[in-house]
Amino acid sequence: MSLRRRIASSRGLNRAIAAVFGLWLRLVWATSRRDAQGWDAVARLIEAHGAVIIVCWHQRIMLTPWMFDLTRARCQSLTSAGRAGRVVGWIHQHFGYGSVPMPKGTLGTPEMRQILTGLRQGVSIGISPDGPRGPARVAKDTPIRWARAAQVPIVAFSFAGSRVWRWRTWDRLHFPLPFGRLVLLWQQWDQRVPERLSDAEATRLAADLGGFMDALTARADEALKHPQPASQA
Repeated sequence: MSLRRRIASSRGLNRAIAAVFGLWLRLVWATSRRDAQGWDAVARLIEAHGAVIIVCWHQRIMLTPWMFDLTRARCQSLTSAGRAGRVVGWIHQHFGYGSVPMPKGTLGTPEMRQILTGLRQGVSIGISPDGPRGPARVAKDTPIRWARAAQVPIVAFSFAGSRVWRWRTWDRLHFPLPFGRLVLLWQQWDQRVPERLSDAEATRLAADLGGFMDALTARADEALKHPQPASQA
């Protein structure tokens, strides 16, 4: 293994990077004016169903440390087992979340069992349904199938910032900067997932969920008067 790859794969180095990111996000949070809408309705869903599935576009994951009020209940996040995914997982752990890594970008039986058992026991989960490699803003049907199996609702989360750095990554990641304004939105997806779910129906519902997430993200952007290009926000 090359020196560059050994450094990139270093557990200690990646944990240190995650800690720096965590400190940066806390600085952003502390110095920004915040407008959060919709969490109270999510809290009521948790009381009624025990847990929820929170979905967020990969482009907007940088504020997912605040996607859930961990003083009310437990939550974990699904991350890839790649280097970037491990950093995201460690950032979430830095804020108190559990983390479920996907080996080689796919869910195996142990991971599925851990997630579904958690949902049934009141442990919510967050997922980017277009991750870990895209296509950007094309939702996979994974959260649909979890919702059917665990009988819990799906909630979309998104944020917009008045001061963000848009990375030149596949998802055009929005990286928030301090001393600005943040808008955070939560909304329950309004479609019912049937107990018997065909592949065609799962695909249709995933497309509907993607449109719902796009609309929520557009609302967050519009609150800050960001332009809305046809393909990417």
